Amino acid sequence: MRLTLRRGDSSDNSVAENVPAPGLGTFGGVFTPSILTILGLVLFLRVPYVVGSVGIIKALVILALATSVSILTSISLATVATNMKVEGGGEYFLISRTLGIEFGGAVGLVLYAAISVSIGFYAIGFAEALAGAFDSDSARLIQVIAAATVVLLMGIGLIGSDLATRLQFFVLALLVISLISFFAGAFGEFEGTQLADATTASDGGVSFWAAFAIFFPAVTGFSQGVAMSGDLRTPSRSITQGTFAAVGVSTVVYVATFILLAGDAPAAVLVEETTTIMGKISLAEPTIVVGVLAATVSSALASMLGGPRVLQRLGEDRVLPKLEIFAHGSGPLKNPRRATLVSSAIALVTIAAGDLNAIAPIISMFFLASYGMINYATYYEIRAGSTSFRPRFKWYDRRVSLAGTIACGGAIIAISPIAGAISGVVLVALYSYLQRRDVPDRWSDSSGAFHYTQARKHLRRMAGEPFGGRDWRPCSLVFVPRDFIARRRVLTVASWIEGEVGYTTAVRLLEGSGPRLRRQAAEIEADLTRELADITPGSYARVVAAGDLEVGVTTLIQSHGIGDVRANLSVFGARDLRGTENEQQEYGHMLQSCARLGTNVAIVLADDGDWERFETTPPDQRTISLWWSDDQLGKLITLMAWLCKRDEAWQQAKVIAHVPAIDDQAEHDRIVALLAEARITAEVVDVEPTVAALVTSLAEATLVLAPLRVSQGRALGPFGSPMDTLIESLPLAIMVLATQEIELTSQSDNVLAELARATERAEDQRHRVAELDLTAARLLVDAEQAHIDTEAASLADHDQALAHEKAAQLEARNAFRLYIDAKTRLDILNRHIDELDPHHSEHDPHPSIWQSAPVDPHRKR
Repeated sequence: MRLTLRRGDSSDNSVAENVPAPGLGTFGGVFTPSILTILGLVLFLRVPYVVGSVGIIKALVILALATSVSILTSISLATVATNMKVEGGGEYFLISRTLGIEFGGAVGLVLYAAISVSIGFYAIGFAEALAGAFDSDSARLIQVIAAATVVLLMGIGLIGSDLATRLQFFVLALLVISLISFFAGAFGEFEGTQLADATTASDGGVSFWAAFAIFFPAVTGFSQGVAMSGDLRTPSRSITQGTFAAVGVSTVVYVATFILLAGDAPAAVLVEETTTIMGKISLAEPTIVVGVLAATVSSALASMLGGPRVLQRLGEDRVLPKLEIFAHGSGPLKNPRRATLVSSAIALVTIAAGDLNAIAPIISMFFLASYGMINYATYYEIRAGSTSFRPRFKWYDRRVSLAGTIACGGAIIAISPIAGAISGVVLVALYSYLQRRDVPDRWSDSSGAFHYTQARKHLRRMAGEPFGGRDWRPCSLVFVPRDFIARRRVLTVASWIEGEVGYTTAVRLLEGSGPRLRRQAAEIEADLTRELADITPGSYARVVAAGDLEVGVTTLIQSHGIGDVRANLSVFGARDLRGTENEQQEYGHMLQSCARLGTNVAIVLADDGDWERFETTPPDQRTISLWWSDDQLGKLITLMAWLCKRDEAWQQAKVIAHVPAIDDQAEHDRIVALLAEARITAEVVDVEPTVAALVTSLAEATLVLAPLRVSQGRALGPFGSPMDTLIESLPLAIMVLATQEIELTSQSDNVLAELARATERAEDQRHRVAELDLTAARLLVDAEQAHIDTEAASLADHDQALAHEKAAQLEARNAFRLYIDAKTRLDILNRHIDELDPHHSEHDPHPSIWQSAPVDPHRKR
């Protein structure tokens, strides 16, 4: 049997044979439930009140504002729906697959509750209309009729969507008959003069925004068809076409109804007889009663079909514990019978509650919130710039979706700020709960693409920002050992140094090559990633296979990072400090290579006893001792101590700066003032500048930060003390080697401003030098040509040629002097820039290293 792809939306992955695929079409699955819900109770029982209250002009403005929300949201719906394979769950499915399970779950839960409660609302409306037709207003009778209606609709829902769709066609036919009866009668009584007078509002009506709040629920039914997404043959196409068709047809009906009512009856009559005026105007009054009954029962039926499917999808996604029991479906279309029973129970409880006026506005807010989230999800998707964002619907724009989000927020404020605030609190609470619950990601949403786009934008912007030593942040490469306990300790210390302001990448080095080793590296990296999630969340794992470990280290340091976010700190354990002479040499060369490549270096000394001492010391009795060094190394060590204090383990710890000085009160006071200016709280203690004093003064600390240097391939501590000796003598320690400029005070702001001014002047001067260089070169050529012309001139022209030669040489000498003067000024500016920023370099690279095009002095930068 030959299979052919169905033409249309390929995202639905539909395959057709000689028989149609199961499911609902656009008309029955989307247009019919949407149009029946839009043309509901508001049309027959509240539109006359709105027109009479504010007049025809303002009434049309209300219609335009309300319809704009539905149109903007319909555009967002079409955009998202044609960009993915749409399954069951309606708005929840679209939002969760775009914004993630936390946003989608919060909206889906409240949306399901709102839809289920609305079944009871519509059933009560149907019961009131039916009881009114028999001139009865018994509350008990209304509840009985409403409950019976819910039970009947539940039976239809349990049977399946096919029966419900056929019933909807019958209800739609009744609704069309009611509208034809009204329009025929209204045209016969229409008067142009009455329409002209309808611009005046009735004194017995309500204000503009109150009328807007009364009318707005009429347009919220346009998304009823979306809830049937899992039962559609081609969801993307049907949702788009069916929703726009329902919005368009209903808008025409409402415009015609507004104008005909305004031309048929005075404003006061429309307000006073709002529930009966349409029946009096129509050809046959009973048809309006039939229309009201049809509108209410159809809205209830649409909700009975849509709500359970949202709960079914929530169960499939396991948003909440035990919710998966509702994921089960019956039949080929997976009819959600269990969810239907729950929705029916909620509707019956709603009917039993009696007075629902206090709850009704909050329910409307939940619908509006879901529409706002659909618009925001589309805006978010467009902003994310994902390469997978390729909707078939082309009439989208992120400004349109943003306008839809704002419009929904405005409608919430206009209708009921208090109800909007309550619904907002509920949504935020649910979102926070789902976020804390940390539901595992079960699909790829747009969050990753959005963060990628934002990171790209911010990295580009950061490239143009002055980012000097004053705001140094650790971007650490932590070369972790193979031993699990030692690795855990090194990573924990690295997380202290990060201070929640930098980045930490744990690196495992594997010696060798080949496909088997690469597979092993991938497995180790996955294990290391899981390990990091437990030790230091937010860190990254990298496993590198290299033929030579030292080459692997140096290559990684040079290549790690992107843009201005580059590795600036290499962290090692003390793995080879106690090894053989050869191992110590290799270890020292590795440290030296890291320093030569521009990264600071840190070695973590953490024996079992030292770590046990740290863990058993109460947090308020811990101390961080640093061995002061009055240079960049001292600044880096001090900054690291402050970064450690940001971690919960050290927040209550005391920082002590041990200054190697003898009876020098001025030096002591200077360091105290320096730390105070840097806004770092630390006690300054003077000690003797000896190894014995170093060991003695730091021995009682919980954590030590001390200088490190590497000489002839050996790692050494202060005063050239061997590192293996310090391992035995010091407690838990971080030995630090500094290669970068660090600023602890804010004085660098003035330096930065002066550097910016000097750089700008140097740039201008560089262009001037280039221009003068070209001019001088051209004039020197002209002078040389003049000299040649003088030698070749005849005796009669010799004097004139000689005068021209002298003038050309004088002009060339003056131009050359101007060039030399400008070049000297540029050299002075460059030296000044080097003094302000020692890392600045204006030296041209050697041609064998880098080839670049010559600088065009006229090119604007």
